[in-house]
Amino acid sequence: MQIGLINWTGGYLTGECYGDGVTVLGNALGKKQTWELKVAPKEGKQTVVALIGHQGQHLLVDADGMVRCGQPVLDKQSQFLLEVHPSGAWTLQQLESKKYMESDGEDVFCVSQDLTSYHMWMPQLAMHVHVVLFNPTSQLYARVDPELNRIWVDTPVPYLEECSFILRFRNGVCHLETSNHRFISRSEKLAKKPSAETAFHLNLKPGCLAFLTDRDGRILYPQGSRGLLSLGVSPKDQEEWFIIKKCPQWVSLKTRAKKYVTIVCGKYTPFSSTSMLGTGGKKLGLPFPHPPNADKPGPDLTPTPAMMELGLHVSHSPAG
Repeated sequence: MQIGLINWTGGYLTGECYGDGVTVLGNALGKKQTWELKVAPKEGKQTVVALIGHQGQHLLVDADGMVRCGQPVLDKQSQFLLEVHPSGAWTLQQLESKKYMESDGEDVFCVSQDLTSYHMWMPQLAMHVHVVLFNPTSQLYARVDPELNRIWVDTPVPYLEECSFILRFRNGVCHLETSNHRFISRSEKLAKKPSAETAFHLNLKPGCLAFLTDRDGRILYPQGSRGLLSLGVSPKDQEEWFIIKKCPQWVSLKTRAKKYVTIVCGKYTPFSSTSMLGTGGKKLGLPFPHPPNADKPGPDLTPTPAMMELGLHVSHSPAG
């Protein structure tokens, strides 16, 4: 999981290219502000993490409390207890000293065991903004319904263009844009433009798990038998959590005859029909499973000359 961390001044935690310095002088999420979050074995119910910078160096805490990049002599030198707060902010407490990571607006250090607002860091995902949202509780993906102007969590496979979303970060909040260029809002209807009504806090925890809250603390989660994504205050069984994934690259396969390869579900076909694959009646040696108890032989798994003659052309789907 790659993230950026923003401190109380709005500066990004930055691993400098020269020496081993760490500052908060970055004002945007770039290569030097991107950190790989590695989760260590569990410490009871606590989450222990290490942060690795763009040059492969760990975030370390020296004996005097100064934070720098380098290779740890001992694992505990680069390990932090991660706590996610109700505001969505993170605190990072050095595992050995129990001191919190903070900044004075330029340098970064761990010198205090007393938690204050100066120790809060707001995480930002450092990944491509084109994503799909998977709900692990229901094992379903979110999708936009352009006709009803709503979001449903009801799709087992995100092959539809409607399953893709764009994360728009502005001034520390997130606006979630749909594939038809609408924005999820505090009402159940989608909005045409980003505004205060479409601004949400993106609450993260390791594993690209996230949920969205509005300014009043209400949570977006799927509700009802159809899984309408709407605001509420009492999600059950962690149903508010989504795994944020990179939008998959779906492709179409087209022959030289400009016919698209099609999978017909629900029945066994021995690949001799021109209506199914548009291959001029030629049999394709594709590894489809043979159904149990069928009296027909399964398809030939040996590549045939027809496969070489087919000249398949790959084109990206709109969702990719």
